[in-house]
Amino acid sequence: MAEEKLKTKDRVLLDLLDHVGSHVSGDQLAQDLDISRESVWKAVKSLQKDGHTIVSKKKTGYAYLYSDHVDEMVTSHYLKSLSEGKQAFDKIQITEGRTSTQTDAKEFLAMHPGVNPTLFAARSLAGAYGRRGRAFFAPRDHGLYFSLSLPITNKEEVVASLLTTSAADVIANVLEESFPGVTVDLKWVNDLIVDRHKVGGLITEAVFDMETQQYTALVLGIGLNVLPSDFPEDITQKAGTVLSEKTDGVDLNFLLARLILALVQMGEDYADGRYLDDYRKRSLLIDKTVSVQVGQDVVAGEVQGVSKQGGLEVKTADGDVQTLYAGEVTKVKLLENLNL
Repeated sequence: MAEEKLKTKDRVLLDLLDHVGSHVSGDQLAQDLDISRESVWKAVKSLQKDGHTIVSKKKTGYAYLYSDHVDEMVTSHYLKSLSEGKQAFDKIQITEGRTSTQTDAKEFLAMHPGVNPTLFAARSLAGAYGRRGRAFFAPRDHGLYFSLSLPITNKEEVVASLLTTSAADVIANVLEESFPGVTVDLKWVNDLIVDRHKVGGLITEAVFDMETQQYTALVLGIGLNVLPSDFPEDITQKAGTVLSEKTDGVDLNFLLARLILALVQMGEDYADGRYLDDYRKRSLLIDKTVSVQVGQDVVAGEVQGVSKQGGLEVKTADGDVQTLYAGEVTKVKLLENLNL
């Protein structure tokens, strides 16, 4: 979007974002943008009304701190600044609310195949879904609900189970780095667990080009409940949030940008299995007795580990070890509340 077409308040926002946490005088903003001091004041008031926390100090100016919601302009700014302008995106779209960002991403890619990642996110979702089509509760402005596409440019082999486990591990690490004191465990293959409650998960899907008969992109759909929220009664014993108490100053845009860049990097180097050791350390299932739904069958036994390709190694009652690359853990002995 060309700067001359931006609204005044958006131009003010971009200027303030260049100095996050630091005060910029009204005179300086007016001079930078070639507008009046009154226009600056009106723009700041409008931005504050939109949910951006901007503080003012007499004779010092305005300082942008954070936003109470995901915002396309703010997230785009952080993606650019954190990557030093080196990471390009074919599309970044953040909306008020959608039925499914996963559907949005796949429909866009079907019409606009590209060479760079795309990001589709929303403040809330009406039709969020995970593996096996299960609904995901996505309360407005309390979490991150997004789909990230990773183009397949070199026709490299895709190992879905390894990709999913790697992505889960990357997300866990970014969350722990962002929120000291939080510990994220993982339930194979894609559930993120904090304090024995599911706080998020991911789904991995592929886009197939019928004309070339090749896969052109991977789409990671991710739902994370970050801030405390009231869950529907039927899931309140199982679902949780990354933060257990209301915390001021949580910047969802900065967190989203960090996650996106870490996942893009993961997409480039996951194939060598570098994330598996940490995934195994975070696993709640190793040495536990589990039941795994695989299609119409149930495999029960003790989890021996996670294979080099992200499969779950289960030792059954007859002593055989089966490596599962698909399925859902429906029961974990001694961890009943993880029956998700």
